[in-house]
Amino acid sequence: MELLLDAVFLVNQAGTLVYVSPACEHILGYTSQELMGRSMIDFVAKEDRERTIEESKLVMSGHPRIGFENRYIHKDGHYVHIMWSARWSDEHGLRIGVARDVSAKKHAEALQRATYSISEAAHDAADVRLLCKAVHDTLSTLFPIDAIVVATCDGELTTWEKAYQYRDSADVPVLDWSMAQALSIQATNTQQSQWRLMEAAPGEGQAPSSAHRHDEPLPSGEGAVPGKHALAVLPMYTARRAVGTLMIYGPARALQAEAAQRLLAFVCDQTALAIERKQLIDDLYKAARFDELTGLPNRRTFGEFASEAVRRAQRTNGKLALLFADIDGFKHVNDSLGHATGDLLLKEIGQRMKAGVTECGFVARHSGDEFVAIVQDAEIVERIDFAVTRLRSEIEQVISVNDASLTVRVSVGVAVFPDDGESMSELIRIADQRMYANKSERKSGGASFLERLM
Repeated sequence: MELLLDAVFLVNQAGTLVYVSPACEHILGYTSQELMGRSMIDFVAKEDRERTIEESKLVMSGHPRIGFENRYIHKDGHYVHIMWSARWSDEHGLRIGVARDVSAKKHAEALQRATYSISEAAHDAADVRLLCKAVHDTLSTLFPIDAIVVATCDGELTTWEKAYQYRDSADVPVLDWSMAQALSIQATNTQQSQWRLMEAAPGEGQAPSSAHRHDEPLPSGEGAVPGKHALAVLPMYTARRAVGTLMIYGPARALQAEAAQRLLAFVCDQTALAIERKQLIDDLYKAARFDELTGLPNRRTFGEFASEAVRRAQRTNGKLALLFADIDGFKHVNDSLGHATGDLLLKEIGQRMKAGVTECGFVARHSGDEFVAIVQDAEIVERIDFAVTRLRSEIEQVISVNDASLTVRVSVGVAVFPDDGESMSELIRIADQRMYANKSERKSGGASFLERLM
């Protein structure tokens, strides 16, 4: 029996190991003497313990079992997949189990599952956060993961965002975002994984926090001390650019094992491609619905929102106002100060309109130097003349652009539903006409539409 490659375990009714064959050291890293006298369930992965206990009860009730699979924690900290053949001996009061290490087979299957699950998540996930959650779920079946952070970046590595974060318990040391970002930048710049030994070191009566965390560079190779936990910061690249980093906190030996490194590299590649695809889709969606210069909704998005607002007002017998605004003399700004200054001016005016309308409605860039807004607050619509005067006054405050101080004038046309029209197209047409009338009257010095309203 001592020559068998499979390990033989004898377990009493209390679950204590009374004999373990020498093969266990090759499978789990523990010698027979280190295991005997200890509870077998202590070495089972915590996620598998409940069903392992139920299986043990079934065997002890007299039902021999073949092919039961669960995961054990190797002495180094990584998962070992075991397939069991077991039976109960009434004569000796012992459960006899033969354990076969099927980790290689499981890792091959895990690679295939990871490919499918991450690809499926990339297709189905509504956003990058849900995609990262699916990646975490996949990895947690392969490694003991105490914490995970996914950070994404732009192509220039100037903007970093925390796409996903998970911590198994309050005992896991907190990785503050500034440190995570610094390690991520270092990993992506060098295109090499960064490793840190990290341990919680709470003060008396305190939970672990970034202020009570001990960390240091992780020694390479055999220098990784058994039982220590490490943070692996893995850069994610595609053929085109850096996408971000995958940060995993868990047993150091488990994460540095050769099989784990191959699997993590594979998952990083798959995740990077999936994130890039998701980001490209998000970019296309944003480009289709938002103005690139000002960041405001574009004409198409405004049309959809405004049409729905009109339908809602029709159902509720409500009122709304449509504002059409145009910057007077904007062409002169472009001609005299350049298009770059003109772009900055448009962005500032867009933000001022958004600030003045957001609480009561919706603002968008219509085209060129024209902006449109829907005001839905009934009280403001009843006093739309005063609201527009105040909005225009805010927009026409001095604007500092580069080294120039500019003062602009804005012509505004207003159409009210249902007084001026009962469809979106009618309201836009009337507001547009009144905006041009307002512009002409202000040029000629006559009373404007708004002044006539007042």
